Amino acid sequence: MEMKVSKFEHVSETDGLVLSAVRTEPEQAEDIRGTVLIVHGMCEHKGRYEPVMEFLATHGYLAIAYDHRGHGESVKEEGDLGYLYDGGYEAMIEDMHEMVGEARKYAAERTGREDLPLTVLAHSMGTLVARCYLRKYDSELDRLVLCGCPSKRGGTRAGLALLKVLKIFKGGRGRSKLADAIVGGGYDKKFKKENVKYAWVNSDPNEVKLYNEDPLCGYTFTLNGYENLVKLMMLTYLDSDQKPGNPELPVRFFSGSEDPCAITHDKLRAAAKFLRRQGYKNVKVRIYPGMRHEILREREKAEVFAGLIWFLEDNGDPRDEWHGNSVFAGHPES
Repeated sequence: MEMKVSKFEHVSETDGLVLSAVRTEPEQAEDIRGTVLIVHGMCEHKGRYEPVMEFLATHGYLAIAYDHRGHGESVKEEGDLGYLYDGGYEAMIEDMHEMVGEARKYAAERTGREDLPLTVLAHSMGTLVARCYLRKYDSELDRLVLCGCPSKRGGTRAGLALLKVLKIFKGGRGRSKLADAIVGGGYDKKFKKENVKYAWVNSDPNEVKLYNEDPLCGYTFTLNGYENLVKLMMLTYLDSDQKPGNPELPVRFFSGSEDPCAITHDKLRAAAKFLRRQGYKNVKVRIYPGMRHEILREREKAEVFAGLIWFLEDNGDPRDEWHGNSVFAGHPES
């Protein structure tokens, strides 16, 4: 299927920050069968999702990705990478809400259809943004896919207190090796023998090399960025009596079995159960054996892509690999 790619900008209604975005879509409007909005992770950018966007377009999906504030090209100047501006995590949630609206509007104008399903595909920090977004806007979505989901971590209040103290001395734009080590570090520990920075993101050394050589990846977050990251985490796992507006929303957790962001399989299980306790009835998990954090860029990403399309096309669960509320490496939860 022929496709086309186009860049565009969206001005955040929160503070006027210009967000950079890109669309990859089937050339012919009549071939578009749905929309997928990609919400990327921390210290990366929309350009890294080109392979999955092209895959989606060849299967009839309009794929849209945008750079979070303080990421990629959504900065006022290069030195602002990792700085989320005054709007912080709340603005990130509202940015996502606005981009969902932008995606729906464009899809309707392009196809003449108002009923095209919209799925959000979120990765890593993007899953925190997406799950916080659900608290206000879940009725806007038809499906949600959460890749590389960070599990709940302890010490968030202590971490937040530390960041506030560091901000007094360095300011919100300041960067701190201590903050980086305590709040953003520790993931490479499991792969220390490989002696490569960011080995935890991918089992493919070539992909790790690409990440390390990308100037828009792997930079140190500002104290403002880390403070808002911790607040996102706290809100994501905040217990609440609030009932979902869209309890039937299908939600899928996709994770690599070696992803340190999940911490343990039990903690990933707990993340899914947390959404169920909130009232979402259709939440399932799938773990891909041997894969690390960036399952959409792993050697065996074709398997992940196939599972994604199967879910988007509402074909049920492939090869009966989903069991009840969870599946781990193709086997039922014990």
